[in-house]
Amino acid sequence: MTGQHAVSTPLPRTPATRKPRVMHVVTHLDLGGAEEVALTLAEQLSGQCEFSVFAVMGIAKTPVGQAMQLRLERLQIPVYSGTPLDMKRGGMLHAGWTLRRLLQRVRPDVIHLHTDIPDATYAASLLFGAEGRGVRVIRTIHNTTLWPKWARIGRWVERRLEHAESVAVSPASLRGLHEFRRRHGLGPLPEAQTGVIYNGVTARAKASAQRTPGPARVLFAGRFEAQKGADLLPAILERAAELTPAAADIQIYGHGTFAPVLEHWAQRQRQGGRWPVQVSPPVPRLSAQLTNYDVVLMPSRFEGLSLLGIEVVLAGTPLVAARIDGLQELFPPDSDLLVRATDVEGFARTLARVIEAPAQYRERAAALIAPTAARFSMDQMTDAYLGLYRQASTAGAAG
Repeated sequence: MTGQHAVSTPLPRTPATRKPRVMHVVTHLDLGGAEEVALTLAEQLSGQCEFSVFAVMGIAKTPVGQAMQLRLERLQIPVYSGTPLDMKRGGMLHAGWTLRRLLQRVRPDVIHLHTDIPDATYAASLLFGAEGRGVRVIRTIHNTTLWPKWARIGRWVERRLEHAESVAVSPASLRGLHEFRRRHGLGPLPEAQTGVIYNGVTARAKASAQRTPGPARVLFAGRFEAQKGADLLPAILERAAELTPAAADIQIYGHGTFAPVLEHWAQRQRQGGRWPVQVSPPVPRLSAQLTNYDVVLMPSRFEGLSLLGIEVVLAGTPLVAARIDGLQELFPPDSDLLVRATDVEGFARTLARVIEAPAQYRERAAALIAPTAARFSMDQMTDAYLGLYRQASTAGAAG
């Protein structure tokens, strides 16, 4: 697997003697682009592979977590939980031990890791025994900034996963992996062991350019963390309300560190602000609702390749986003909807401009649907991963 090959064309479908057994390892069943990619692969390829899912931190008792569990139950894909412990207080070792015992029982051909917590859990599992012959480990690198809070652990994990095949969701994510390794004194990974497979999304029917009268509908959806720019939302939205006389309703979906701050702020806005704000838990299948909004706001500080961003574009809904790797790939070079990360004034002015002319920006957004659907198609993602899975199955049969 080379980087260029994985970007430009799907990997070949190597003939297999049986269905590959693939175990996805995810952080948890809950809100997250990495989890959504893993579940989508399981759904799309369920007839061609035998899947199982190991959720390191279990199944969240949230609407999103329960919906994800139901999706897997419908396909009769087993889900296993790792640990109830905090990852830095024994959870990583406990989850690693649990995963090792499970791998000895399930014996997958492919162990597919999604993001840092699954990577760390698998690395910890190696303390309790190595894989048997023919087992392949695939990492999907979902972000451009690796190990933001776990640098020392990350260095240890990267050393233990040097045998894994690293597939990034964008060229920038692959650069992020190489940069982390360089910065921490680790050698370069062989080119044949790395590549890029873009996230794939199924295009939905776009909304009409016509809209019902009323306030503009503004959406933010994601984890309430600094990575997603959730801490910037009050300042951006209050300033935008000052810049335009237009009315707007703000819907914020998510959970995380900044939830108490956002909920308190939203309550004050409902009592005396110009624009009412509703903060709600994440909802399942948000992509089906994106056409209901006039603009989506994504002030992220870093992304790998935003799955939600792709879904927004495919819905024909205007997207105001940070000019960062993982988001700017979704826009033409001359777009006026990209803003420098953390630029509160820039986000506010751009958002106000869209709110004042929603039909104009929706028409422009509609023109991006076809090229985005071609570049980030579901078929290219599933074909590429199926090629990797089948190579594993064939290698195992040969061994």
